[in-house]
Amino acid sequence: MTRILIVEDDEDFALILRRAIEQDPDLEVVDLISSYEEAIDYIKSPKLAQCDCVLLDLQLPKSSGDRTVNSLAGIQILEQLRHVYNFYKTVIVLTNSKAAADGERALAAGCDGYLCKRARIADVPSMLSELKMAIRGDVIIVAAQMRHVFLRDDISAKEARMLDLLALGKSWTEISQELGYKTSKAAANIGDRVFDKLLSPQDLALVAAEGGKKRLKAVEIWQSRKASSTK
Repeated sequence: MTRILIVEDDEDFALILRRAIEQDPDLEVVDLISSYEEAIDYIKSPKLAQCDCVLLDLQLPKSSGDRTVNSLAGIQILEQLRHVYNFYKTVIVLTNSKAAADGERALAAGCDGYLCKRARIADVPSMLSELKMAIRGDVIIVAAQMRHVFLRDDISAKEARMLDLLALGKSWTEISQELGYKTSKAAANIGDRVFDKLLSPQDLALVAAEGGKKRLKAVEIWQSRKASSTK
């Protein structure tokens, strides 16, 4: 069973989304949250551990009943999830925004998918079908308008965090402790597979010719991609 938290201030949309998701017997919505403060309280609590996926609106009011919407609230929640509470499961942004800058911020903060909610009625069934696959982690879902923004390819949020830690000079022992790998060797083995995702055959040939390390080249490429995505 995949357990899902929905953070969405549009009550009608949230209920439609919940009904559509729960038509699948393997998916369960554990909670609906409608404001920034509620979301922060939730992710600080033990309840977060029961979630396998978060569907996150970008634009949220500060508190329940507040009519003023903060366009960066979802990004702030996402950053808390990834970098404070170490939530490395699936986070998919659902938003009305078609602004490239919002997609770039969401990617930099560590989302696994980005879907614009503005869809024609005829497109809703296919959108929901794709969303369900993304919830299970089978695809990375990206709105058509944002596909030029998403450079991470098949790098997961946890792998992205590993690359960020490597860029900070962390050892495999430190990385294994932070990301929950059993040993430093296990972390290094995962890291080697991540490097292979980032490095092209040309990159690998260059590393071999120069007697360098895949780790250094992969981190260099990762930092370059992140810099490009936030310009």
